[in-house]
Amino acid sequence: MSQAEASSAAGGNAATAFAPAERATAEALREAVAVVSGSPVMDAAMRSFGGILMVLNAHRQIIAVNDELLRLLGCPEPQAAIGLRPGEALQCIHAGDNPGGGCGTGPACRSCGAAVAIVSSLDANAAREAECLLAVRAADGHHEAFEFRVRAAPIQLAGQRLLIITLQDIREQKRREALEAIFLHDVMNTAAALDGTLRLLARCRPEDRDAILRDATELTRRLIAEIAEQQDLTELEAGRFQPRMGYTSLRDVQDAIAGFVAALTCSRGKTLAFHADDHCPPLFTDPVLLTRALGNLVKNAFEATPPGGDVRVTCSVEGDRAVIKVWNAAAIPAETALRVFQRYFTTKGERGRGLGTYGARLIVERYLRGRLTFTTSAAEGTTFRIELPLAP
Repeated sequence: MSQAEASSAAGGNAATAFAPAERATAEALREAVAVVSGSPVMDAAMRSFGGILMVLNAHRQIIAVNDELLRLLGCPEPQAAIGLRPGEALQCIHAGDNPGGGCGTGPACRSCGAAVAIVSSLDANAAREAECLLAVRAADGHHEAFEFRVRAAPIQLAGQRLLIITLQDIREQKRREALEAIFLHDVMNTAAALDGTLRLLARCRPEDRDAILRDATELTRRLIAEIAEQQDLTELEAGRFQPRMGYTSLRDVQDAIAGFVAALTCSRGKTLAFHADDHCPPLFTDPVLLTRALGNLVKNAFEATPPGGDVRVTCSVEGDRAVIKVWNAAAIPAETALRVFQRYFTTKGERGRGLGTYGARLIVERYLRGRLTFTTSAAEGTTFRIELPLAP
């Protein structure tokens, strides 16, 4: 019996936070596979569809996949995916959140577009479509973000109740939408403010000139920073960014963060506390990238902190790793916490790039060879934790 068949045979009444956990028996799974593999129509569909296509049984288990999915998985044999659920095959980071139930049964599955479309299609016996932001574990252990348009459509084939699932990669479409609707909007607002300030400078009184020049300088810096951030993100996501690793002192890190915070409007009336253990050695890292990642986390912390509150950054050593923590007193709601590291997700109730925590994890885990996690609760507040190797 294969691992997938054993998993199917073992599927019991596990606790679930969303979809049913039960799986088909090994015999029922083999029957469903035989029905699909013996259908000329399904074979033609598998060969002709341009995106990812899979066929599920009524227990949301894969019984057939096309070559596009196998290429994405780096798997030459379709048998390796048989019996798994979509998130398990795609290595979704939440597929194992409920070890007894698997994909579709964990808390994060309630906000997963793929899980919602599949369950809704089964319940309504009708086609359903949704967008899915999927974080998967890459071969190197780091996380990679995918964005799919998922369509689930039920069919009956030789007495079997099945679902045809198609996934279209919409990452490039989402990037273009974000660039056009969000980034260019931000840049236009800043450029318009700069234009207005320069027009005011042309007709201001001499005694007001220095103050208006300071405003114009700040707006120019903000405009350059917004463009540079987008350029850097494009390079980082494409894997083209070359980190410049070297030793940097914690004093340099503190000074860089302090300078970053001083320019944040959301930090006004609030306090930044920075503390480092006396025995912390210099960090072997790229100081520019580390400052960018920390800056994203610190900015988010200040945005969640009310006037008069404080944000704390601490540095310590645990074994062979340096640990940097960013704390604020506010808790992240449970449903929001499940999506904190997703690209374009924002908690601000408005359209935003949602790149703060996503960008920080991208930098820390892909380029600085570290790890970024967080904890949150009403009693303890929210702490983001960066772990970095001490040795080169």
